[in-house]
Amino acid sequence: MKFRYLLLSAFLLLQSVSLVFASVREVPLDELQPTRSQRQSTLIILKVIDEYHYKKHQLNDEMSKAILDRYLTVLDPNKNFFMQGDYDRFAVVSDRLDDDLKEARLDSAFNIFRVYRQRVDERIDLALKLLEVDYDFTINESYQFDREKSPWATDKRDLDELWRKKVKSDILSLKLKDKPLDEIRSTLEKRYAGIQRRTRQMDSDDVFEIFINPYTLS
Repeated sequence: MKFRYLLLSAFLLLQSVSLVFASVREVPLDELQPTRSQRQSTLIILKVIDEYHYKKHQLNDEMSKAILDRYLTVLDPNKNFFMQGDYDRFAVVSDRLDDDLKEARLDSAFNIFRVYRQRVDERIDLALKLLEVDYDFTINESYQFDREKSPWATDKRDLDELWRKKVKSDILSLKLKDKPLDEIRSTLEKRYAGIQRRTRQMDSDDVFEIFINPYTLS
């Protein structure tokens, strides 16, 4: 049994460091597909956890919903990218992720990530345009920084407004540090582009890692 625990530890360690060696190139969207080795890894992880975890949790519909919620939280913790319509589409698989895992079917997880990457591209493209707006900081309006417990944006217009306030808030925070506007825009352009670049560099192994962790945590 000790050998099996050591084997599991080594396996999970290899999985955990995969992000460190993530691809430095932009990965085409159509390359984000589950691989045979990832499906085999899924079956190994399920088997070991089922046999040796001290808590005998059932991989059922209830856990399936928890896995989906954790997965979406990892991808979009502040609800800045997905919309309610996206969540409603994802919820269709919320009661079958358990069956997918048992059969090592990872397509739903990868489908969700591909939507996420598209949403990141859309939001960052908008943010870069919003940097060029001349904002009126005398208007009485507010921006909520922590949106973890907020509802998803109802639609694209709602999300656009959220990002308008976010960009305006980011500009203001640097403006209060007496940064010149050109420097502010340059700083934020690099920040936003960095989010997009890192997301585009995530490969198939990264997607698998991001998805399987919510299962092990659940």
